[in-house]
Amino acid sequence: MSAPPMTFMREKIETQYKPILEMLRADLIPHGRLIAGGLELSIAHYEETFRAMDERHKKLGWYSFCLTPELFLAMDILPFLGESHPVTVTRAAPEVCWEYVDAAEAAGAPSELCALDKFIYGAMLKNEMPRADFIVTGSAPCDSSRIGYQMFEQLVDCPVFRLDAPVEDSREAHLYYAGEIRKLIGFLEEQTGTRLDADRLREVCEESNRATETFLELFELRRARPCPQASAVTAGAYLAMVTQLGTPELTRYLEFLRDDAARAVAEGRGAVAEERHRVFWYCVPVTFDLGLHDWLEANFKVVVLMDQLGSFCREDPIDTTSLDTMLVDLARRGLETTMSRLRVTAGRMKEQFFRDYKDLRADCVVFPAPAGCKHAWAWLSLLKETCREREIPICSFDLDWLDSRVRSVESIRETLEEFFTTVME
Repeated sequence: MSAPPMTFMREKIETQYKPILEMLRADLIPHGRLIAGGLELSIAHYEETFRAMDERHKKLGWYSFCLTPELFLAMDILPFLGESHPVTVTRAAPEVCWEYVDAAEAAGAPSELCALDKFIYGAMLKNEMPRADFIVTGSAPCDSSRIGYQMFEQLVDCPVFRLDAPVEDSREAHLYYAGEIRKLIGFLEEQTGTRLDADRLREVCEESNRATETFLELFELRRARPCPQASAVTAGAYLAMVTQLGTPELTRYLEFLRDDAARAVAEGRGAVAEERHRVFWYCVPVTFDLGLHDWLEANFKVVVLMDQLGSFCREDPIDTTSLDTMLVDLARRGLETTMSRLRVTAGRMKEQFFRDYKDLRADCVVFPAPAGCKHAWAWLSLLKETCREREIPICSFDLDWLDSRVRSVESIRETLEEFFTTVME
């Protein structure tokens, strides 16, 4: 009998994630009590995924960027964001990323493909991605993902549905994408044998709104000087958000973080003693260096306020008046979430950048540019020019945000150390 899918992750949950969770709860790890809730949500999400694969008690839908989970939850489908899995695994076991990337390239995947897609393809070859009932993907955010999902389709025995995502950010674009989501609903109804209940979708969207509104309050609190919570806390909360919007468990966790931040602001407490520099971290995290933010805080009194992707919560809530209004706003939210934000025009990107940079009261930008992302490199060229005009200090460097063999932890830290000891002094 063949091994069940995702054997490595099943073992990792039991042997590493759960013991770490107990240490976090006991505050034996820095910021433990604040990070614990995010890890607890991640463990529960994986265990529910394993159960869906093993017991088939509900459909398991693997979806990609440009969607959020509310629609799936409303139809009692277990949603799994495919691109979240490489990040979760690499944070715990960077060497596993190497194994999957090497397997993908050995099987013919282009070396210049984004690491996310190579990781997923290699994991699929090793039976380490969810065995889904169907896959939902789209034409955004990039060429790499479009190619990747064509490759993935060759390895699965399930239907694949594709949405056409617009490349602009306007009311017309949102209406168009809402039409694509209507087509998706028909597909999901066919796959599940169940019709969408608009009232149930409204309940999920209202829960999702509570979570995003709470995260927005947390964003506002992080504007305080000194910043009330360490960088690692918000990074973990964001990962929980993109996989579990619409669940009450996520809302409760974000409310806990917000209340903790509010107390710290009221008492004048900061996460970093004698805070000196406030960073708007642009583009991707360094997933294979969990200690990076703590290192920056300890050595250079740096606090990372937010990243580009996490600021999507500043968009308007979902209008739950009718099914039509919900679909339009779910379309908008999907197009604004994760890497989907990179699909828009340079003008729109500049507008969002300046808004967030100013409102966060940042004093510099760090831009790790992933080697496999043409969008990021094109945007970085424009952003560097813009920052020079506005006299905004910017530190940029190339890396593969999942594969540490492209640029090592040591090299990244040396680059950051040089920036904060020269440019920012």
